[in-house]
Amino acid sequence: MNIKSIGVALKFSVLASLLFSFLSSDKIWPASLEFWGSIIRKTAAIFHDPATQWLAVACLAFYIVIFLFVEQRAGFLPSMATGVCRFNAPEMTGGSRWIYARCRNFFLNPNLWLAALVALVFLLYAFAYQAASSSTRVSVLLAGIVFGKATSVWIRGQNNHVEQYTLWLAGLLTFFLAYAALWQLKPYMTYQYHGVIRWSGVWDNPNFYGLLMGTGVILALGIGIREWQMADGGSRKALCFIFCLIAAMLTGYGLSKSYSRGAWLGTLLGLFHLTVQAVKSSRFSVYFCRNRFLLGILIASLTTLMFWQFHFSESLLSQRAFSVANANDFSWRNRVAAWKGSIHMMVDRPLVGVGWASATSLYQNNYLPPQLNDPGAIQTNDFFMLGVSAGMPVLFCLAAYLALSFRRRPAGLSPPLSIFTVCRSGSIVLLVGSWFDGGLFKLATATVFWTLMELSRLELVIPLPIAPVQPTTGDDDTKSIVTVFSKYGRWERRLRWVATILAVLATAQTIVYLGTPLLPVGDETLAVARKCLISQHEIKDFDFLSTNEIWRGQKIKVLLEHVQLANYDRQLINWTLDNEIYQHFVLSPVITGRSDEQLDWRRPFWEEFYPRIRHAASLEEAAKIVFAHLHERVTIATLPNSPREVPEIWSKQITDEAGFEIIFIAALRSVGVPAHLDSNSHAEFWNGNNWQTTPVPSVVSW
Repeated sequence: MNIKSIGVALKFSVLASLLFSFLSSDKIWPASLEFWGSIIRKTAAIFHDPATQWLAVACLAFYIVIFLFVEQRAGFLPSMATGVCRFNAPEMTGGSRWIYARCRNFFLNPNLWLAALVALVFLLYAFAYQAASSSTRVSVLLAGIVFGKATSVWIRGQNNHVEQYTLWLAGLLTFFLAYAALWQLKPYMTYQYHGVIRWSGVWDNPNFYGLLMGTGVILALGIGIREWQMADGGSRKALCFIFCLIAAMLTGYGLSKSYSRGAWLGTLLGLFHLTVQAVKSSRFSVYFCRNRFLLGILIASLTTLMFWQFHFSESLLSQRAFSVANANDFSWRNRVAAWKGSIHMMVDRPLVGVGWASATSLYQNNYLPPQLNDPGAIQTNDFFMLGVSAGMPVLFCLAAYLALSFRRRPAGLSPPLSIFTVCRSGSIVLLVGSWFDGGLFKLATATVFWTLMELSRLELVIPLPIAPVQPTTGDDDTKSIVTVFSKYGRWERRLRWVATILAVLATAQTIVYLGTPLLPVGDETLAVARKCLISQHEIKDFDFLSTNEIWRGQKIKVLLEHVQLANYDRQLINWTLDNEIYQHFVLSPVITGRSDEQLDWRRPFWEEFYPRIRHAASLEEAAKIVFAHLHERVTIATLPNSPREVPEIWSKQITDEAGFEIIFIAALRSVGVPAHLDSNSHAEFWNGNNWQTTPVPSVVSW
């Protein structure tokens, strides 16, 4: 081994040590590694201490400038000068074409937009240092960029070994992630899903753990496919296959245990990108390109059929995956509300944002919907968080950098499935996860994301292979076309038939599931709804309500809303109810007993009151919360024709005392509190032991 090889090995060891340190920066180090842990803690203290944070941020920004300068100075971006610009302007002279090419290459350079992003972030940080230093977002963001750039610059300087070193680094990252998959520590905050603990690994959040595990799955599969296609020896193929299979199984198991929907979606999209590129590099590429429309229909039909088949599954994994289509799930509702609030905040402060430390408090005080109580949801979308904190120009620079970094060489000019494509697929997982769960402001995920993004761009540095052009004749072209048709024609016909049949089945099933709720209640529609539209544990409640003749003429949708929302309350409330009390005084929408009573009221009341009482510890506490808010919303007055139907009272927000009693019962039932009218037409609710009369409506305090 010569001196140069030893130097490269030492540099790679240092790079691997830094990568491992960043990945495990949240870990509580055992006594055997206390020295290593103390170094990490002391380094982290520099970024957390406002007195020293500015120095670290300035150094990181300076390092980024140096790396960008080295890249451009050394000419590491040959594709910016050749192979990018295509002209369709014959009227341009030579000088005009040269100026146009230079300007276009300048603005199509991702480094330009990355430099603009760093400059704007640093200037805004320096302008409001006192407030910004209380957050580590700027320092973490810049640290991730620095590590990614440093890795990219070092690998680019290895002349003809760029692809080999990129493969080694991607394999090392895969090994670290597979090793961390089963390395579970007791987190500071235990996250659960339906009583099952969500895995967090060595990190403090299962969503970040899931994103990193999803990245490991993509890298393991991608490396395995690449090596299987390119390796010559059978033993090497076998070793690579075993390593990648074990790594994919470990990270895949950790991904499932994280119960992170954002990580699952990111992994699915990364896997889709990887699969498409892998198929293009195989002997099925011609077949794939000719039938991509049919394959798209096939995938969409299978997805639709699987959704309708398993959306009532009792499996926790299925329930978690399909909960994105659950209108009652407050996890994604909080995120959507945070997205809307973030957009309003960016519109109000479009140029410089609201600052790095005040976004959450400002959202809570001015933009958070009154019925929601989770201001932390704004931190789950790092793109909006960046725009809110630093302004829309910074967000635009990031979007431009990402869009330009995802450019690829034209098909056929690069290796069939290069390691750079694998890195690009892995970065998609973290890119999607940053939209739903965050990651750009977390050191472990930010380091991996920026590293994979920069490694994927190395594809443009590899010299283009020049294949000799073989002269062809018209007869040769005709023969090749005939060969393709004879080889794939039979499979194309089968694919067309399968795609058509599945599309018809998926369409028919969708019509049944979405169209039946719009039909009136009848024996046939009730049978279809009972078979297809409710889960097994809702059948008894459905049968109890459907036997009442008051439903005749009503839409199935109203009946289903009462069953599903009441059952949702029953699963999540903090108290236990007797089944008879639940069915008669919570599930049943009948309050006054009139045959013409309007029953379509549970959904708007549930939307208004459930978020407010979801953490109430008792029936009486929930009733007090409902009464106080209802008294604020509804005006009590003596009217000649006071509305007495629940939907009408709620829409007009005014009624008399008798109408208030009725609407109060509806509000209580909508959130799982048993209530009814007594013999004197006064509202009573069940406090867990006996029926309790409500106070006089005109009294504000309980």
